[in-house]
Amino acid sequence: MHPSAWAALLERPHRLSAMVVVLGILAPAFSTFITATVLPSAIGEIGGVAIYAWASTAYAVSSILGSAGSSVVVRRSGMRRAFVLAAAAFVMGAGVCGAAPTMPVLVAGRGLQGLGGGMLIAAAHTMVREVFPEALWSHMLATISLAWGIAALGGPALGGVLAGLGLWRMAFWAITPITVVAAALTWRILRTVVRHDAHATKVPLGRLALICASVLSIGAIANTQATAARLALLAAAVSAIALMLRLDGAAPSRLFPSGMLSLRNRIGTGFWMIFLLGMSTTPGGIYVPLFVQVLHGISPAAAGYLYASQSLSWTAATLLSARVPTARVHRAIALGPLLTASGFVGLFLTIGSGPVPVIAASLVLVGGG
Repeated sequence: MHPSAWAALLERPHRLSAMVVVLGILAPAFSTFITATVLPSAIGEIGGVAIYAWASTAYAVSSILGSAGSSVVVRRSGMRRAFVLAAAAFVMGAGVCGAAPTMPVLVAGRGLQGLGGGMLIAAAHTMVREVFPEALWSHMLATISLAWGIAALGGPALGGVLAGLGLWRMAFWAITPITVVAAALTWRILRTVVRHDAHATKVPLGRLALICASVLSIGAIANTQATAARLALLAAAVSAIALMLRLDGAAPSRLFPSGMLSLRNRIGTGFWMIFLLGMSTTPGGIYVPLFVQVLHGISPAAAGYLYASQSLSWTAATLLSARVPTARVHRAIALGPLLTASGFVGLFLTIGSGPVPVIAASLVLVGGG
């Protein structure tokens, strides 16, 4: 059997390792879709709609720190301990969310979850490189995309059923078994602890802190009424990014490649495409489940699947784009933003008045693009 065959992932040397990677991705992936599904029910009980978006912002900011620090933790403590540490942070965060009496406490729990989730995702990708032969890397990356698809199908169903029964807190705790199994399997499979590296690269905490400060400043604008204060927060966000880029340019180990912001090279063009598309598609995942439940009265599960339709179309488009011939790649790159823009036009026209099927179609266009 050729080592790059899909069947090789089911053979004894790789079977359990592939399961660990999949479970390590499934935990934060399920968390993403379950949280989007049950969060409207949570604010219905504990309030806090004014800081609704902070549940996602806190997760994103701490996820940056977790994913960036994961490689250093792996080098210093080994993959086993890094994975278990990430799982512990994720489970504790889920526990805080599930027991939260107020929205600020839930936001804090999401922050802890994000720290663990960022480390889990980064550690899973690191395992692909360290545990599997290079011939299987592409297959494992495709398997990771499939894991996100599984979460997109199962997360809204699980979250919707529990939210419909008034058990939204249980939805956060339901992710715990997946995480615990992943950590236990990792501890069993990776019996050899990687040698501690006393000279491991330090985490660039200063630059990462500036990135997080910029994100937090932007997020705080929505909760600030005074125009002067909003302008100050915007200026602080821009200044933090500018300072971070200046420090990064002088650092021996950079976070970002040179020329990242320039439109005159491919790196810069690619960065701006990814940045703008990511910035445009993220708000829909935060607010669409809330809007369709409040404005159109649909069930939590249906709202979750509306959000998941965007991710599922993204996964399908990713698999299809991988088969595009090299000579036609530029057409696919140009088509993507056009599809996304068409989807946003559809959302703008229908999110308030409906009908819901057109909202779903618009989300599919956004995700597919």
